[in-house]
Amino acid sequence: MNQTRRIMVLTLLCVAAALAAVTRLPAGKLPANHWELLAVVYPPGREVIVTFGGGEKTLTARGTGKVKWEKDVAALVMEIGDLASTAEAGWAGRQYVLWAIDQQKRSVNMGTVPLRGKGAKWAVQVPLRAFGLLITAEQNPQATAPSAAVAMESLIPADPNLVVPIYKVDLTLAAPGN
Repeated sequence: MNQTRRIMVLTLLCVAAALAAVTRLPAGKLPANHWELLAVVYPPGREVIVTFGGGEKTLTARGTGKVKWEKDVAALVMEIGDLASTAEAGWAGRQYVLWAIDQQKRSVNMGTVPLRGKGAKWAVQVPLRAFGLLITAEQNPQATAPSAAVAMESLIPADPNLVVPIYKVDLTLAAPGN
């Protein structure tokens, strides 16, 4: 019985240490048009709340997303607020685009953000199980890769009962003028 108890305590300590390390994972802008994003592997059948933070030019922007992986697709419901227009952020003539990026650095253009004033609420289906999300300002809303004009990024889920793999993804972004 003592041996079993020790193993359980050690296992719990390892899990706690891993969770503590994960909550300190840095992400964000890197030199030379790189961005470090956190890709989360979403568990099947469970709704996970993801928060969003603003980028360098859109620091006050905030948002949440509800992700639920079922039947080989992630249903995502997004709500953002306090996001400056692209013109106010210094990206005149562009549109905000939502991107899903997996741990192999594959980027999926999820469409334009339906911004009304400084907020938006919409739903999309993501064809990836593990992904992080970026919102960038793009000249072409059908762009095939995200630009370095990052307005928002998904952060690590805050649920203390959620234990899932999380990957750091070093993504090379297109120059903002492209």
